[in-house]
Amino acid sequence: MKQHVRAIVLIVLGLTLICTSAFLFFAYEQEAEIAGENAQQLLGALALEIEQNRKQELYDTARREQVPGQMPLTSLQGYDLMGVIRVPGVGVELPVLNSWNYDLLKLSPCRYSGSIEGQDLILMGHNYKKHFAPLRQVSPGDRVEFLDASGSSHAYVVAGTEVLKPTRLDELTVSESALTIFTCTPGGYGRFVVRCDPIQ
Repeated sequence: MKQHVRAIVLIVLGLTLICTSAFLFFAYEQEAEIAGENAQQLLGALALEIEQNRKQELYDTARREQVPGQMPLTSLQGYDLMGVIRVPGVGVELPVLNSWNYDLLKLSPCRYSGSIEGQDLILMGHNYKKHFAPLRQVSPGDRVEFLDASGSSHAYVVAGTEVLKPTRLDELTVSESALTIFTCTPGGYGRFVVRCDPIQ
């Protein structure tokens, strides 16, 4: 009788764990889907804004008087955006927010630190399917483009990739790469890092 009760308890416990895992999986998938939709909506608005800025040359004065390390920004829907990151080979085209926190990362990739001018720009994003998960498919030699908020395009080539431990994010800033992009590995046990050099 004791073994029978124990077996029932173990079965109930197992079913509970399976149901909890399924719930967490579907919750994450739904969050990722919403994040993708939000990023695409913001991307569309940003593309229109960049085109308008380019046509009206609103940033000419800002460029001449720009403080070193700062980049042209545009504000949309209450967010400060610095541009668009494109990795054509893996289908990534996303708006980039100027600063980061955990709530902003759920919306779109963000600037972690640095600038285009300083040749030390670092971008970060979640590994959602419609955010930076495709980056794990890039190869050295792939093209990367960054369109800043003024409409200026900056081209890069992937120099290499690496995986860093989450506790070693200090290694992100010691690279001589002009552009670094990173996201979590599946399960969040590491950070997948893409190093890029400018195309002259």
